[in-house]
Amino acid sequence: MKRLLCLLLTLITVTALTACVTTGETQPVATVKFSDGGQVRIRLYPEFAPNTVNNFISLANDGFYDGSPVHRVVEYFVIQMGKPGTDRDELDYSIKGEFPSNGYKKNTLSHEYGVVSMARKVGEPGSESKYYDTATSQFFICVDNEQNTLDGDYAAFGKVTDADDLAEIIKISRMDVDANDVPRDEIYITELRVNTFGKKFAEPNKISQ
Repeated sequence: MKRLLCLLLTLITVTALTACVTTGETQPVATVKFSDGGQVRIRLYPEFAPNTVNNFISLANDGFYDGSPVHRVVEYFVIQMGKPGTDRDELDYSIKGEFPSNGYKKNTLSHEYGVVSMARKVGEPGSESKYYDTATSQFFICVDNEQNTLDGDYAAFGKVTDADDLAEIIKISRMDVDANDVPRDEIYITELRVNTFGKKFAEPNKISQ
């Protein structure tokens, strides 16, 4: 009887682990290749911010990010990228901010080390809500665990988890920058694509500018 019980427990454990792996594989994965030869893979989380993920996938797989710079680096805080490349115009739309301060309660993803989130415009204290729906294409990656002050006010939508990829983030975050946090040595995205594992993602809901 004990042997049978052990066998059943083993089967249950294996089944549970297999289910976890299968679920994880269905989540889209973005691969960002940089001009320094490094790359970063980002697991996207549509369950937290579905329209944000739709927007990111649409832009990435259209080649929008290719050639765009890493334009802001703040050590122990974030690296930011996603401005249009040299042959692209600014977007003529924005998307709704999927975060609690903007009435979207489903996004509980915290801005910890490796988390990817959407940048947006900011305003003076007391007027922030006017800028909640101004995200377009720019995104940032957190390079420290102390960014929970961003929680609830920005749409986190993915995370870098692989050790080698995290090392690339840290490497970029320690680049020499000017007074405006722009890297003195140019670094840019050579290619950004999202593997959706065969799943179709809708075009984002847009807010016209």
